[in-house]
Amino acid sequence: MEGKKLDRRVRKTKKALLQALTKLMSKKKVNSITVKELTDLADVNRSTFYLYYKDIFDMVDMIETELVNDFSEAYGKFSKEATTYDDLLSFFVYLFEFVQTNAEMFKIFLGYDGNYAFIEKFKDAIKHCQIPLDDTSSEAEAHYVMPFAISGCIGVIQQWLKDDMIVSSEDMAAILVKML
Repeated sequence: MEGKKLDRRVRKTKKALLQALTKLMSKKKVNSITVKELTDLADVNRSTFYLYYKDIFDMVDMIETELVNDFSEAYGKFSKEATTYDDLLSFFVYLFEFVQTNAEMFKIFLGYDGNYAFIEKFKDAIKHCQIPLDDTSSEAEAHYVMPFAISGCIGVIQQWLKDDMIVSSEDMAAILVKML
């Protein structure tokens, strides 16, 4: 019973820190955010912050990693290799829904002052989903076409976020599948 209370308190504390960090990162660059500023906004003691993270950059890195891992794990419910139009459409619907669910963080990490490390981690996660590409006749060609296609996907997501996601996930997925 005590373990469950602790887990709930830990989750509540981490959620408060995440919300405070999101708010601060939407206004300023991560390298200008202090632990004191973050913990004051989250109404958490600095010593509590240091129980979970080494510094602000460690917290950001953990959030990025968790976001990418959540995407990768949840994608497991789809086939490992999308081979049909419907498989590909399902994958992209899931991708846009995932981004929409985590829109605040994606707007920060993929925004104008986005985090290059996160973009690379996210590209790698998408690459591991093995998106089939039309008209790639050789392995060498696919080797160069895949990064191009994934970067295009990221660009479409960035534009969708800039437009405040007014187009539905399903419609965005259909648009992206047509592009590929």
